[in-house]
Amino acid sequence: MKKITRFTGIYFRRRTWFRLGLIALILGFWAYIEIGDLYPIPEHDLNYQALTTIIDRYQNHDGPLTFVFLADSKNSPVFQQVVRALNSDKSLQFAIIGGDLVLYPEGDTFKSFLRQRQDLEIPSIALPGNHDVAFGTMDLYYHIFGRMYYSFGLGDTKFILLDNSNEKNLGLEQEAWLEKELKDGLQYKQRFVFMHVPLWDPRDKPGVMVRYAHSMKDPDAARRLEDLFLKYKVTTLFASHIHAYYKDHPRGLPTIISGGAGAELVGKDPEHTFYHYVRVTVNQDKVRTEVVKIDKDVKYSGIKRYASIAGLYVRTMGRIYVKYVLIGFFLLVLITDGLLEYLYQKKQRIAES
Repeated sequence: MKKITRFTGIYFRRRTWFRLGLIALILGFWAYIEIGDLYPIPEHDLNYQALTTIIDRYQNHDGPLTFVFLADSKNSPVFQQVVRALNSDKSLQFAIIGGDLVLYPEGDTFKSFLRQRQDLEIPSIALPGNHDVAFGTMDLYYHIFGRMYYSFGLGDTKFILLDNSNEKNLGLEQEAWLEKELKDGLQYKQRFVFMHVPLWDPRDKPGVMVRYAHSMKDPDAARRLEDLFLKYKVTTLFASHIHAYYKDHPRGLPTIISGGAGAELVGKDPEHTFYHYVRVTVNQDKVRTEVVKIDKDVKYSGIKRYASIAGLYVRTMGRIYVKYVLIGFFLLVLITDGLLEYLYQKKQRIAES
C-alpha cells in the first residue's frame, strides 16, 4: 500500500507534464493520420491527357487499329500480371479500362491503382465503375480522370464511353447526350459503346430458377438503351461488372462482358471464369475480337491478392477508425486520472482526520 501511495504521490506531482505529453502524442498521431489529406493526388484529367496521346499515336500509325478492353482490377496484384502481358504485345495502341479500378474510393486505393497504371507502356483511358464512386463519393475519380462520360473518333471508328456506375440508369441528361452521339456515329463504319454495368446478366437464362441479376437494376432503362443501340447499329457493346468473360448477342446486339483484370473471379466454369483482357482489331470494315487469357496459377498469386487487399483495408479503414480509438483512449486516460485523483484526495482527507 505504501508503494501505491508513493507512486500516486509522484504521479500527481508530475501529472501536468504527463498530460501535456499525452496530448502531444495524440496530436502527433492525429497529424500523421491526416497529413495525407493536405497533399491531394497530383494526377488529374488523365483521360484527356491519354486521349491526346492516343490520337497522336493513331495518326502516326500504319496498319489496323488495335486496342484492348479490360476491367475490374480492384487493387489486385493480379493486375500487374495483366499489365506485363499488355506490355509484351507491341501491336497495341491503347487500352480502355471499364471501371472498378479500386476496391472503394479512397486516396490510398487510387494511389495504389495509379502505381500499377504507370507501368503500362500504352496510354489508357477509363470509365467509372460502382466501386470507384461507392458511398456517393465521385470527387476522387473526377479529379483524377476527368469527365464521367465522353466520346471520340479514330478514323472510321466511333468510341462512346458511358457512366452507369450507379448500377441503375444513365439519367435523362446523359441519355439525351448518348442519342446525339449515336446519331453522329452513323457517319462512322464502326460504333463501339463501353459501360461498366451490363444491360443484362448473361447467366440469367429463361426458365432458370436461380437468377444472378448482376446487371442494370432499372430494367426499363436497360431496355431503352438496348433499343437505342439496336436502332443506331452499334457494332459492339462492351461491359464489365461480372468477374468473368461472356460473349453474347441479345436481340442481335453483339455484347462482350469482360471483368477479368484482377478482381476475385466469379464462378467455376472454365469457359467463362479466368483472368483475361479482350484484344480488338479494326481493319477497314472488319472487326476482330480475341480474348487473351492470363495465367492465374502463378505461385502464391491468390495469397498475394488477399494480402494486398488486407493491407489496403488496414491502411485506409485503419486510418479512419484509429482516430476514434485515439479519442477513446484519451477519454479513458482522463477518466482514470479523475478517479485516481478522487481516491487520492479521499485518502488524504481520511489521513488528516
